[in-house]
Amino acid sequence: MTSKVSRRRVLKGAGIAAVGGASALLGGSTLAAQQGAPAIRTNTQAGRRIRAFVKLDRVDIPSMQPVTLRALTGRMVAVRTEAAQTCYSSVGQLLLPSPAAAQNVNVVGHGGVGIVEAIGPEVFAVQVGDRVIVNFHSSCGWCHNCVRSRADQCLNGGGGNTPTGDTADGKPVFSGTSGMTEVMVVSQEKCVPIFTDVSSVELSMFTCVGNAGLGMAMTKCPVEPGSDVVVFGCGPVGLSAIQGARIKGAARIIAVEPIRYRRELALKLGATDVVDPNQYTSRTPTPFRGISGDSYKDALVDHIRDMCRQRTDRAYAGGGRIGPDHVIEAAGGDAYGDVLIRPSEVTGPDPTGMTVLSQVWQLCSRIGTSVSCSIGFPADARVQLPPNEWADSGKHFWGGTCGGTNTRRDVPRYVRLIEAGKLDMKALASRNYPLAETTEAYRVAMNRTVVATIVTPNA
Repeated sequence: MTSKVSRRRVLKGAGIAAVGGASALLGGSTLAAQQGAPAIRTNTQAGRRIRAFVKLDRVDIPSMQPVTLRALTGRMVAVRTEAAQTCYSSVGQLLLPSPAAAQNVNVVGHGGVGIVEAIGPEVFAVQVGDRVIVNFHSSCGWCHNCVRSRADQCLNGGGGNTPTGDTADGKPVFSGTSGMTEVMVVSQEKCVPIFTDVSSVELSMFTCVGNAGLGMAMTKCPVEPGSDVVVFGCGPVGLSAIQGARIKGAARIIAVEPIRYRRELALKLGATDVVDPNQYTSRTPTPFRGISGDSYKDALVDHIRDMCRQRTDRAYAGGGRIGPDHVIEAAGGDAYGDVLIRPSEVTGPDPTGMTVLSQVWQLCSRIGTSVSCSIGFPADARVQLPPNEWADSGKHFWGGTCGGTNTRRDVPRYVRLIEAGKLDMKALASRNYPLAETTEAYRVAMNRTVVATIVTPNA
């Protein structure tokens, strides 16, 4: 007779035993610790060799490298990676030499999902055997922003970033929140324990993009039942935002997306209408017409306003709103700094993504809320807005890639929504790749032939 024993259960048992001392587990010998025995036995990582996808310097393209881990110190946690999502904003880092890249040797990625294999001596929030989500937008809980309820803008990036290993030629390796590795070594503050049977592939959407989209719709935007919401972009961020708006009770959700299969998926996930922006490209400057005047005659803006038009324009009968209640920008562009990266799928009218930022402001109603999460624009890029309207209207604008998400508070909520059948992240996690094919996973994400790709380092 055989019985199945999960790795997590074995690790849990080992973690409890480790409290009594690693030497007892090993018969008093320290040889295993010196040679880098598995963390389950020694509660250390010193000398352990793993594979990781590493960017060695600013010029080289990242590649698979052997890394020798250092011993765990302080509140460091070693997590055996099960799944990591390939964030589009890392495409330039993976596929292009980047003068803006960090000088240090860095493991690539924006977080991941896995099982805790070992913990440092000061760790208290997670245990060996825990399943955790390692979040790119994590919080330390102590800085000026964190203590003022802005954990999404943590000044410490969720804790320190010290070397966690070394390359074959002795260069220190920094892992941050990088998931493209067999073992993530991160600070405790970056980990959120998750107690669920939802697959790691689905959960990996919460390390970065899912949090951004859901946070924009459910935290930054005060989406009320019956409101109109417009979402620009139907990648993993935008499709998460669409689901968040649906969950909050929006009556009309308009998805603006140039790629057909993404428009079709948006309708399945909660959008009530879809618009192809390539059908509405006319945009010409107009003379300034007062505080509520538009700076451009924009065909796309006019079309969506018509879609959101109220049944009466009588102000004393509750009418008079022009434009949707809320606008969410998750479109981005096809540029990485000054370099244009053309995907194989159709693109929108402006590959830089700059036009959309102006349209978001122009489209939103005078007392509406708009949020944006685009990054990677050139340092000298500028968005032109009517200054009187910007300074003296009732519009609200929020920026920030994490969308206001507090990972410790919100990620468990998002997981419960999956369990309740109200949130579908499986539809976004389109294709899985082994660690050795990380470059291909990012190339597919860049080409936008699927919504999102996932790397499973230990599958």
